[in-house]
Amino acid sequence: MSEQVNRTGEVSAVFGEVVEVRWDGSDPVLAFQKRSVGAVVVGDRVDVMEVPGDEAEISWRVSRLHSRERCLWRSSRRRRSQLVAANVDRLAIILAVAPPPKTGLVDRYLVATESQSIPAIIILNKVDLPGSGQIVDSLTVYRTLDYAVLPVSALTGEGIGSVEKHLESGLTVLVGHSGVGKTTLLNLIIPGVELPTRELSSATGKGRHTTSAVTAHSFRDGMITDTPGIREFGLVDIEPETVSAGFREIAALEDSCRFMDCSHREEPECAVKTAVDNGVIDRRRYESYLRIRESLTAGER
Repeated sequence: MSEQVNRTGEVSAVFGEVVEVRWDGSDPVLAFQKRSVGAVVVGDRVDVMEVPGDEAEISWRVSRLHSRERCLWRSSRRRRSQLVAANVDRLAIILAVAPPPKTGLVDRYLVATESQSIPAIIILNKVDLPGSGQIVDSLTVYRTLDYAVLPVSALTGEGIGSVEKHLESGLTVLVGHSGVGKTTLLNLIIPGVELPTRELSSATGKGRHTTSAVTAHSFRDGMITDTPGIREFGLVDIEPETVSAGFREIAALEDSCRFMDCSHREEPECAVKTAVDNGVIDRRRYESYLRIRESLTAGER
């Protein structure tokens, strides 16, 4: 019997050499990856081929990997590049009142999303905790740059309706430090998922890894992807000279600088530095730009 083909769908989970593929109007299937196809990630569009004449539980194989767009990459301390997800429609950066936000990480994510034309939103979880108002105020700079900032509480349900409206279509990838509540939010938004969660470490006050695989879950007209918590986010395929494209307020002023290749560090008549001195550009964001650029210059991939 010849092989029967041809279903095209979106990868929603990857478990080693096995992937879960979903398509409209049919139940998902588990399929083996073919080595000639290469590594498949969540969000990939693939063709799967039925393998007939076998009573095995898994009787499908990935036969073709379609072209990718809007890819989310990261690198580790070992400088190994990792493709997290493909064909991403939205990145949801999850922060929390505890552990407190690291806005430098947010800026790195935004450099990555701007380079791939991926829309990004910022979700601040645990606003039921003391001190949340001050942290909400510290994120105002992102609102002025037209990024949605959504204060929520997975404990009380505050703000969840607004989050749901932002995530109801397309492929959304949740990212952030361990312990910020990515998985807890996902469990609240999609009842019945019941993914495991853990409390913050009492010794360090930091999150502990619970999610170990990248998986996507159906939600209304789209899918929401949970990812493992991270300590750092290394940029991939970003040159020092292009970092400014990830800072909207800096990119908007570059044409006003005296030099076309202005790095916005030491050059005279720099419109960006003038804007920082005049309070038009947030100084913390400017310093974050310099740190990221210097890190890439020093050899970060």
